[in-house]
Amino acid sequence: MDRISKSKQRLARRLTSRRAREREGLALGEGPGVILEALRSTVEVRWVVVGEEYGVAERGRAIVAACGERGVEVVRAPDGEVRDLCTTDAPRPALACVRPPPLESWTLRRGRYLMALGVQMPGNLGTLIRSAWAFGLDGVVIGAGTVDPWNAKVVRASAGGVFHLPLVGEPEGLGGRGDGDAVEGSRLNLLCADAAGAPVEAVAEARARNWVLVVGNEGSGIAARLGRLGRAVAVPLADGVDSLNVAVAGSVLMYELTRRDGGWD
Repeated sequence: MDRISKSKQRLARRLTSRRAREREGLALGEGPGVILEALRSTVEVRWVVVGEEYGVAERGRAIVAACGERGVEVVRAPDGEVRDLCTTDAPRPALACVRPPPLESWTLRRGRYLMALGVQMPGNLGTLIRSAWAFGLDGVVIGAGTVDPWNAKVVRASAGGVFHLPLVGEPEGLGGRGDGDAVEGSRLNLLCADAAGAPVEAVAEARARNWVLVVGNEGSGIAARLGRLGRAVAVPLADGVDSLNVAVAGSVLMYELTRRDGGWD
Protein backbone atom coordinates (compact mmCIF):
# COMPACT_ATOMS: atom_id res chain seq x y z
CA MET A 1 0.00 0.00 0.00
CA ASP A 2 1.25 3.50 -0.86
CA ARG A 3 1.31 6.40 1.53
CA ILE A 4 0.35 9.93 0.59
CA SER A 5 3.55 11.95 0.55
CA LYS A 6 3.94 14.72 3.07
CA SER A 7 4.19 17.26 0.26
CA LYS A 8 0.83 16.16 -1.20
CA GLN A 9 -0.77 16.21 2.25
CA ARG A 10 0.51 19.72 2.91
CA LEU A 11 -0.63 20.90 -0.52
CA ALA A 12 -4.13 19.41 -0.08
CA ARG A 13 -4.51 21.16 3.27
CA ARG A 14 -3.31 24.47 1.83
CA LEU A 15 -5.80 24.25 -1.02
CA THR A 16 -8.72 24.52 1.40
CA SER A 17 -7.89 28.25 1.37
CA ARG A 18 -8.99 30.45 -1.53
CA ARG A 19 -5.83 32.50 -1.23
CA ALA A 20 -3.69 29.38 -1.53
CA ARG A 21 -5.72 28.13 -4.52
CA GLU A 22 -5.13 31.42 -6.30
CA ARG A 23 -1.44 31.45 -5.41
CA GLU A 24 -0.82 27.82 -6.41
CA GLY A 25 -3.15 27.83 -9.41
CA LEU A 26 -4.54 24.50 -8.19
CA ALA A 27 -7.75 23.16 -6.66
CA LEU A 28 -9.21 19.94 -5.28
CA GLY A 29 -11.99 17.70 -6.49
CA GLU A 30 -13.56 15.25 -4.06
CA GLY A 31 -15.61 12.14 -4.70
CA PRO A 32 -15.75 9.63 -7.56
CA GLY A 33 -18.29 11.40 -9.76
CA VAL A 34 -16.42 14.69 -9.65
CA ILE A 35 -13.05 13.04 -10.32
CA LEU A 36 -14.39 11.04 -13.25
CA GLU A 37 -15.83 14.22 -14.78
CA ALA A 38 -12.47 15.94 -14.33
CA LEU A 39 -10.77 13.05 -16.12
CA ARG A 40 -13.34 13.22 -18.96
CA SER A 41 -12.73 16.95 -19.41
CA THR A 42 -9.82 18.91 -20.84
CA VAL A 43 -8.81 20.23 -17.41
CA GLU A 44 -5.33 19.23 -16.26
CA VAL A 45 -5.46 16.62 -13.48
CA ARG A 46 -2.17 16.61 -11.59
CA TRP A 47 -2.67 13.57 -9.37
CA VAL A 48 -5.37 11.43 -7.73
CA VAL A 49 -5.41 9.60 -4.41
CA VAL A 50 -7.81 6.71 -3.90
CA GLY A 51 -8.53 4.72 -0.76
CA GLU A 52 -7.03 1.23 -0.93
CA GLU A 53 -10.29 -0.54 -0.08
CA TYR A 54 -12.38 1.83 -2.18
CA GLY A 55 -10.01 1.34 -5.09
CA VAL A 56 -11.18 -2.26 -5.58
CA ALA A 57 -14.86 -1.22 -5.75
CA GLU A 58 -16.48 -0.46 -9.10
CA ARG A 59 -16.16 3.34 -8.94
CA GLY A 60 -12.64 3.14 -7.56
CA ARG A 61 -11.57 0.87 -10.39
CA ALA A 62 -13.15 3.26 -12.89
CA ILE A 63 -11.07 6.14 -11.49
CA VAL A 64 -7.86 4.14 -11.63
CA ALA A 65 -8.61 3.03 -15.20
CA ALA A 66 -9.40 6.59 -16.34
CA CYS A 67 -6.18 7.84 -14.75
CA GLY A 68 -4.26 5.17 -16.64
CA GLU A 69 -5.81 6.30 -19.94
CA ARG A 70 -4.77 9.90 -19.32
CA GLY A 71 -1.41 9.13 -17.74
CA VAL A 72 -2.36 10.69 -14.40
CA GLU A 73 -0.46 9.70 -11.26
CA VAL A 74 -2.54 7.56 -8.86
CA VAL A 75 -1.69 7.04 -5.21
CA ARG A 76 -3.42 4.29 -3.21
CA ALA A 77 -3.55 4.93 0.52
CA PRO A 78 -5.61 3.88 3.54
CA ASP A 79 -9.21 5.01 3.17
CA GLY A 80 -9.10 6.96 6.41
CA GLU A 81 -5.97 8.84 5.36
CA VAL A 82 -7.67 9.97 2.16
CA ARG A 83 -10.87 11.00 3.97
CA ASP A 84 -8.83 13.10 6.38
CA LEU A 85 -7.79 15.32 3.47
CA CYS A 86 -11.36 15.86 2.25
CA THR A 87 -13.43 18.84 3.38
CA THR A 88 -16.93 17.80 2.30
CA ASP A 89 -19.34 15.89 4.53
CA ALA A 90 -19.28 12.06 4.42
CA PRO A 91 -16.67 11.95 1.65
CA ARG A 92 -15.83 8.93 -0.44
CA PRO A 93 -12.07 8.26 -0.17
CA ALA A 94 -11.08 9.78 -3.49
CA LEU A 95 -9.36 13.13 -4.05
CA ALA A 96 -7.90 14.84 -7.12
CA CYS A 97 -5.61 17.82 -7.55
CA VAL A 98 -6.45 19.81 -10.68
CA ARG A 99 -5.22 22.94 -12.41
CA PRO A 100 -8.39 24.93 -13.14
CA PRO A 101 -8.42 27.19 -16.19
CA PRO A 102 -8.52 30.96 -15.56
CA LEU A 103 -11.83 32.77 -15.88
CA GLU A 104 -12.72 33.35 -19.52
CA SER A 105 -12.85 36.92 -20.81
CA TRP A 106 -15.80 36.94 -23.19
CA THR A 107 -18.36 39.38 -24.48
CA LEU A 108 -21.88 38.26 -23.63
CA ARG A 109 -23.78 39.73 -26.54
CA ARG A 110 -24.52 36.34 -28.11
CA GLY A 111 -25.39 33.18 -26.26
CA ARG A 112 -27.11 32.12 -23.06
CA TYR A 113 -25.41 32.78 -19.74
CA LEU A 114 -26.02 32.68 -16.04
CA MET A 115 -24.52 35.51 -13.99
CA ALA A 116 -24.07 34.88 -10.26
CA LEU A 117 -23.68 38.08 -8.22
CA GLY A 118 -22.99 37.76 -4.52
CA VAL A 119 -23.95 34.07 -4.35
CA GLN A 120 -21.99 33.14 -1.24
CA MET A 121 -23.14 29.62 -0.32
CA PRO A 122 -20.96 27.00 -2.05
CA GLY A 123 -23.83 24.53 -2.44
CA ASN A 124 -25.98 27.14 -4.18
CA LEU A 125 -23.30 28.14 -6.68
CA GLY A 126 -22.43 24.51 -7.38
CA THR A 127 -26.07 23.66 -8.01
CA LEU A 128 -26.47 26.64 -10.35
CA ILE A 129 -23.39 25.60 -12.34
CA ARG A 130 -24.71 22.03 -12.53
CA SER A 131 -28.06 23.28 -13.87
CA ALA A 132 -26.40 25.63 -16.36
CA TRP A 133 -24.37 22.68 -17.65
CA ALA A 134 -27.45 20.46 -17.82
CA PHE A 135 -29.51 23.02 -19.75
CA GLY A 136 -26.77 23.75 -22.28
CA LEU A 137 -25.86 27.31 -21.35
CA ASP A 138 -22.77 28.86 -22.89
CA GLY A 139 -21.15 29.79 -19.60
CA VAL A 140 -21.51 31.04 -16.05
CA VAL A 141 -20.35 34.54 -15.10
CA ILE A 142 -18.73 34.65 -11.67
CA GLY A 143 -19.68 38.10 -10.44
CA ALA A 144 -18.60 40.27 -7.56
CA GLY A 145 -19.05 38.81 -4.09
CA THR A 146 -19.60 35.27 -5.33
CA VAL A 147 -17.87 32.34 -3.65
CA ASP A 148 -14.81 30.89 -5.39
CA PRO A 149 -16.09 28.37 -7.98
CA TRP A 150 -13.09 26.15 -7.16
CA ASN A 151 -14.05 25.78 -3.52
CA ALA A 152 -14.25 21.98 -3.03
CA LYS A 153 -17.90 22.19 -1.94
CA VAL A 154 -18.82 24.14 -5.09
CA VAL A 155 -16.99 21.61 -7.25
CA ARG A 156 -18.80 18.72 -5.58
CA ALA A 157 -22.25 20.37 -5.75
CA SER A 158 -21.67 21.05 -9.45
CA ALA A 159 -21.30 17.28 -10.01
CA GLY A 160 -18.22 18.11 -12.07
CA GLY A 161 -19.97 20.74 -14.20
CA VAL A 162 -17.17 23.21 -13.41
CA PHE A 163 -14.87 21.07 -15.55
CA HIS A 164 -17.10 21.26 -18.63
CA LEU A 165 -18.76 24.69 -18.60
CA PRO A 166 -16.82 27.91 -19.28
CA LEU A 167 -16.58 30.17 -16.24
CA VAL A 168 -16.51 33.82 -17.28
CA GLY A 169 -15.23 36.91 -15.50
CA GLU A 170 -17.76 39.67 -14.90
CA PRO A 171 -17.75 42.13 -17.84
CA GLU A 172 -16.47 45.62 -17.15
CA GLY A 173 -19.23 48.06 -16.33
CA LEU A 174 -21.68 45.61 -14.75
CA GLY A 175 -22.51 44.92 -11.14
CA GLY A 176 -22.64 48.58 -10.18
CA ARG A 177 -19.00 49.36 -11.04
CA GLY A 178 -17.51 51.83 -13.49
CA ASP A 179 -19.00 54.51 -15.68
CA GLY A 180 -20.03 52.28 -18.55
CA ASP A 181 -22.96 50.55 -16.86
CA ALA A 182 -25.72 52.03 -18.97
CA VAL A 183 -23.78 51.53 -22.21
CA GLU A 184 -22.81 47.93 -21.48
CA GLY A 185 -26.16 47.03 -20.00
CA SER A 186 -28.05 48.38 -22.98
CA ARG A 187 -26.24 45.89 -25.21
CA LEU A 188 -27.30 42.87 -23.16
CA ASN A 189 -30.64 41.17 -22.75
CA LEU A 190 -30.42 41.06 -18.97
CA LEU A 191 -33.09 39.03 -17.19
CA CYS A 192 -32.84 39.60 -13.44
CA ALA A 193 -34.30 36.97 -11.13
CA ASP A 194 -36.56 38.80 -8.68
CA ALA A 195 -39.52 37.41 -6.75
CA ALA A 196 -41.31 40.74 -7.37
CA GLY A 197 -40.74 40.57 -11.13
CA ALA A 198 -43.12 39.59 -13.91
CA PRO A 199 -43.80 35.87 -14.41
CA VAL A 200 -41.18 34.60 -16.83
CA GLU A 201 -43.77 33.35 -19.32
CA ALA A 202 -45.18 36.89 -19.66
CA VAL A 203 -41.85 38.53 -20.56
CA ALA A 204 -41.18 38.95 -24.28
CA GLU A 205 -37.42 39.19 -23.74
CA ALA A 206 -37.48 35.69 -22.24
CA ARG A 207 -38.16 34.28 -25.72
CA ALA A 208 -35.03 35.80 -27.24
CA ARG A 209 -32.19 33.52 -28.27
CA ASN A 210 -29.52 35.59 -26.50
CA TRP A 211 -29.83 36.42 -22.80
CA VAL A 212 -28.03 36.71 -19.48
CA LEU A 213 -29.95 35.48 -16.44
CA VAL A 214 -28.74 37.33 -13.33
CA VAL A 215 -29.20 35.80 -9.89
CA GLY A 216 -28.12 37.43 -6.66
CA ASN A 217 -27.67 37.01 -2.96
CA GLU A 218 -30.86 35.76 -1.28
CA GLY A 219 -30.65 38.43 1.41
CA SER A 220 -29.70 41.52 -0.58
CA GLY A 221 -30.78 40.48 -4.08
CA ILE A 222 -29.40 42.08 -7.23
CA ALA A 223 -27.85 45.54 -7.05
CA ALA A 224 -30.50 48.11 -7.95
CA ARG A 225 -28.20 49.78 -10.46
CA LEU A 226 -27.84 46.55 -12.41
CA GLY A 227 -31.50 45.65 -11.97
CA ARG A 228 -32.50 48.87 -13.73
CA LEU A 229 -30.60 47.74 -16.83
CA GLY A 230 -32.57 44.51 -17.20
CA ARG A 231 -36.03 43.02 -16.97
CA ALA A 232 -37.08 41.45 -13.66
CA VAL A 233 -38.44 37.92 -14.08
CA ALA A 234 -39.92 35.57 -11.51
CA VAL A 235 -41.10 32.02 -11.02
CA PRO A 236 -44.85 32.12 -10.21
CA LEU A 237 -45.41 30.94 -6.64
CA ALA A 238 -48.39 29.80 -4.61
CA ASP A 239 -50.16 32.34 -2.40
CA GLY A 240 -48.30 32.95 0.83
CA VAL A 241 -44.88 31.92 -0.53
CA ASP A 242 -42.46 34.82 -0.76
CA SER A 243 -39.47 33.35 -2.56
CA LEU A 244 -37.39 30.33 -3.52
CA ASN A 245 -33.83 29.37 -2.71
CA VAL A 246 -31.55 31.05 -5.29
CA ALA A 247 -30.34 27.72 -6.68
CA VAL A 248 -33.90 26.44 -7.12
CA ALA A 249 -35.20 29.68 -8.63
CA GLY A 250 -32.22 30.01 -10.95
CA SER A 251 -32.54 26.40 -12.10
CA VAL A 252 -36.27 26.74 -12.84
CA LEU A 253 -35.68 29.98 -14.75
CA MET A 254 -32.85 28.44 -16.78
CA TYR A 255 -35.13 25.56 -17.74
CA GLU A 256 -37.93 27.91 -18.73
CA LEU A 257 -35.65 30.22 -20.71
CA THR A 258 -33.94 27.46 -22.68
CA ARG A 259 -37.32 25.82 -23.37
CA ARG A 260 -38.88 29.06 -24.55
CA ASP A 261 -35.99 30.23 -26.74
CA GLY A 262 -35.99 26.98 -28.70
CA GLY A 263 -33.08 25.44 -26.86
CA TRP A 264 -34.93 22.13 -26.51
CA ASP A 265 -36.41 21.94 -30.01
